[in-house]
Amino acid sequence: MRRHIAFFNFPAVGHVNPTVGMIEELAKRGHRVTCTVTEHFAPIMKAAGAEPVRYESVFGDFYRVPLTPEETAGEGLRSLNEAISLVAQVAPFYEENRPDVIVHDFMAWGARFFAAKNGIPLVRTYPVFGANEHFSIREKFPVAGPNDPQIVEAVRKLAGVLPQFGLPADPMGFLTHIEKLAVIFLPREFQYAGETFDERFVFTGPCIAERPYQGTWQPASPDRPVLLISLGTSARGWPEFFQMAIKAFGDSEWDVLITVGEHTDPADLGPLPANVDVRRYAPQLDVLRHARLFINHGGMNSTMESLNNGVPMVLVPQTNEQRANALRVEELGLGRLLAKEDVTVESLREVAARVTGDAPVAERVRAMRERMRSVDGPAVAADAVETYLAGLD
Repeated sequence: MRRHIAFFNFPAVGHVNPTVGMIEELAKRGHRVTCTVTEHFAPIMKAAGAEPVRYESVFGDFYRVPLTPEETAGEGLRSLNEAISLVAQVAPFYEENRPDVIVHDFMAWGARFFAAKNGIPLVRTYPVFGANEHFSIREKFPVAGPNDPQIVEAVRKLAGVLPQFGLPADPMGFLTHIEKLAVIFLPREFQYAGETFDERFVFTGPCIAERPYQGTWQPASPDRPVLLISLGTSARGWPEFFQMAIKAFGDSEWDVLITVGEHTDPADLGPLPANVDVRRYAPQLDVLRHARLFINHGGMNSTMESLNNGVPMVLVPQTNEQRANALRVEELGLGRLLAKEDVTVESLREVAARVTGDAPVAERVRAMRERMRSVDGPAVAADAVETYLAGLD
């Protein structure tokens, strides 16, 4: 039966990209799929077979200007303002085009507001570690204390907003609520406390979709190992890191590709050694098919894409969430964490050599790659949504 499945997402690359494979699969199965998106992501959703429902985000161009660690402390208040604004903008469309189910990012509170007011069932998605009664990333790796003024203000405002949408004035109940179905875009083996997640949670592994709009990439030489270095295409600040990386790996055995994103000008990094290529962006999936090592910031997208291609990592996290990812990679023996304050030309060389020369790391990464590729993530995610809808009939 053809259904109308609405996706309410969060306007950041790390939240949108993991859903694209799932959206493509549902559209291929004949469902009507609509997606609330900012203008930047609208062409991607359209290419995936979905109908974009555009809105203006409180976060602005968050896809290329993410929060700094200092700004992240106010994330809750911004997320609440985003939710209120989102509902106001898209409610007219969805009241005329009522969905059978809303699939929403765990940070897209607007979906929960609209669904509660209109009696629409929900499915939650996690492009990061999932949360249940036993594990929460916010509790294990808090970005701010409970008495932080911005946290207090967000909780106070949330208590006043919830009744407007027919929800109890219970902020903590709202924040800890677990849906009847959640889709987590990770393998269970990677999830902290993965064994505690019951049948309400479906682990799909990464639902990676091809990105033809990014172009293609081929290594300069088939005989030299490829080293990919990135702090995320939205990285803010720290051009010194890239300068250290160039010194560490220039004129070495590596063919090095460095992507610096929006906020560092490649021209500012000076003359480059012949084996180093610096760009703002590159088609990461293409590069990882050839890479032997990936030095990155520990974003979950990059982590999953690296493991899906069997590439070990050196992780230099910038935020608490990235640190959680990096610690899990190190805990599972899939790479090494290098703290930001410990980054030097020498430490980059040393840890890269240590990871690439570690046979047990290579074997564990290979095993994780095989495990991830043994699961058709988009199909598993689509099956879960269809089964859930069938149970509502």
